Amino acid sequence: MTTDYLAAPAADSSQNLAMLGYALLFASIFFAGFPALIAVVIAYSQRDAAPRMVGSHFDFQIRIFWVAFALSLAAAACGLAGVIGGLGEVIGMASITGLDRLETVQIELQDITIGAKVIALLALALLLTFLSSLWLLCAPAVGFIRLASERPMGDSPGP
Repeated sequence: MTTDYLAAPAADSSQNLAMLGYALLFASIFFAGFPALIAVVIAYSQRDAAPRMVGSHFDFQIRIFWVAFALSLAAAACGLAGVIGGLGEVIGMASITGLDRLETVQIELQDITIGAKVIALLALALLLTFLSSLWLLCAPAVGFIRLASERPMGDSPGP
């Protein structure tokens, strides 16, 4: 008596979890990245137990997560630096023109010039956000297509 029928559901289960991982990575664009956390937890927990072909997809999902995380972190750092720099310039140029009572303060903002560094940081933040979104659109789609056609990720030609 053979137990091949027990191995087939395990492979199908791993493949279904890998497909779910790709769907969660794709959905993370629309839900502030939270589904990507679920996808990477699934990928880390399943990559050693999965068949070799599906394991390569779990490794790819982990790579997708960390690349998107690094791009998003860099975008957030640039955006935060740009906003802080811009606020610093605005506050530095602001002059208080009237103080009638403690409840009323009039501030005139004249001749405000935002420096090139601030604009460059904000533009870089937008570019990195765009690249992160593009990565989270394209990479899971490629992985999903390769998984659906039962091809592994990476350099190996597969079975």
